[in-house]
Amino acid sequence: MNLSENTPMRFDDLHEGVSMMRHLATKTERTCDVELQASESYLFFCLDGPAEFQFGPMYMRPLPANESFFIHNPSKTLKAVINMSPGDRMIGIQLSIIHMHQLFLPDDGRMEALAFLSNPDNQRPIYDQKATEPPLLTLLESLFDCVLDNNANRVMNYGKLIELLGKYFYTPDPDLVACPFLKDEETIRKIHMAKSLILDQWQNPPTIAKLAELVGLNEYRLKAGFKEVYNSTVYGYVMDTKMNRGRKLLGAGKLRVNDVAFEVGYTNPSHFIAAFKRQFGITPKKYMLTKR
Repeated sequence: MNLSENTPMRFDDLHEGVSMMRHLATKTERTCDVELQASESYLFFCLDGPAEFQFGPMYMRPLPANESFFIHNPSKTLKAVINMSPGDRMIGIQLSIIHMHQLFLPDDGRMEALAFLSNPDNQRPIYDQKATEPPLLTLLESLFDCVLDNNANRVMNYGKLIELLGKYFYTPDPDLVACPFLKDEETIRKIHMAKSLILDQWQNPPTIAKLAELVGLNEYRLKAGFKEVYNSTVYGYVMDTKMNRGRKLLGAGKLRVNDVAFEVGYTNPSHFIAAFKRQFGITPKKYMLTKR
């Protein structure tokens, strides 16, 4: 493995201590080098895929589509090669440890947000991989298409990135007074079951009443618990899933707008067009034109 033969992965500064990389793999630039500094934390989102992180001749880690990979190794700088297929996309975020502290550790000294930040003497590396939920995918799509040609755009997209980090690191507290029933592990299991049912039937999902019946919760507990666990309403989660699927189909350029509308569960294409424009600020037809 010769790192010097590959395209270096470039991070653009958005704010002091925060940089972002957006990469679209081409036939000639499918393989990229990345150097992960010990003083930084890194978060990679694979929008298509799978991608592969090759850390050496003996260790490779796959990153499937719609999954994230958080890397924090304070003890040494790492070099890796990222392999992707043509047309696949990835977003990377580089965060200085100082900026991580500023974002997630309160001024009053309480160490409550991120466990690995609470002990400055902890040199344990962290490699965390997990699925990317639909609300995050919507933010990632908008960040991938963003423009960074002036300060106003940089500020706007820095705001999106901070929202992304907040949602990514958000951990629901089962002991919150606002949602006391989440102390019950069985209730949390049923909330997870509700999400699985939505993903299985996202084109034509069950109503709130039917979903509550299927998982064995009343509607209030389902709605409040879903919001607590996934930081999204049930309806919002369904819409994010539908719109992200629709956006991917439109970007592929193989289907007409009406066909995409039917594919994601709309019987009336005009309803899909209106929902898509509300979600992304652009009509499906115009979005397809930007991808040609």
